[in-house]
Amino acid sequence: MIIEGMHFGVSKHLFDKHFTILWANDYAYGLTGYTKDEFYVKYRNRVDEYYRKDSETFDYMSSEIEEAWKKQKEGYLFECPVKPKRGKTVWLAMNGRFSGETYRGVPLIWNVFYDITDIRRSRKELEEKSELLIRELQRVEQMKQWLTCFVSELNEDVHSMANIIGGLSDVAVLSLNDPKRCEACLKEITVTSRQLRKKVCGASRNFQQEAGLEYEV
Repeated sequence: MIIEGMHFGVSKHLFDKHFTILWANDYAYGLTGYTKDEFYVKYRNRVDEYYRKDSETFDYMSSEIEEAWKKQKEGYLFECPVKPKRGKTVWLAMNGRFSGETYRGVPLIWNVFYDITDIRRSRKELEEKSELLIRELQRVEQMKQWLTCFVSELNEDVHSMANIIGGLSDVAVLSLNDPKRCEACLKEITVTSRQLRKKVCGASRNFQQEAGLEYEV
């Protein structure tokens, strides 16, 4: 059959409390790790029996199907895990339809489902990368705001110290005939220059630390 080659599971169920399987293709049974006969012997074709150790998943499935039925929808769509007899859990996209048929007065449901384990893994990786990108963009924005304040404050400090040095230089030139006063101005210029250099070096260190860079002395 074409649908077997496409790796789609197909199953027909009673809409009862067990979601009893009336029929399913080989691929559907294969997802559980059991053959058709093995599944019947072990679980009597009852889906709730299969999920006995995972009642939370069965309750979720039941609520999705029953909610769709109450709202008179044509069908339902949800994702659910299947734990095979051996191996890792497989995630399925479950697409069901209320057929309008009945069997001994019980409504019938048709299911078509397929493995989306790799899709979920890729989606999770994409979500993680998206979150990482968002955090990085937020960090860049914070860095941008910090840098704006940083440059503004540094500019004010450098401008003030440059004015002091410039003023002292003018005084020193005018005091060439007064050696003591000239020497005092030159010493003050030296001190202020060192303060300026220290300020710039400190600012550079702070900037590189904020940017996550290695500071070189």
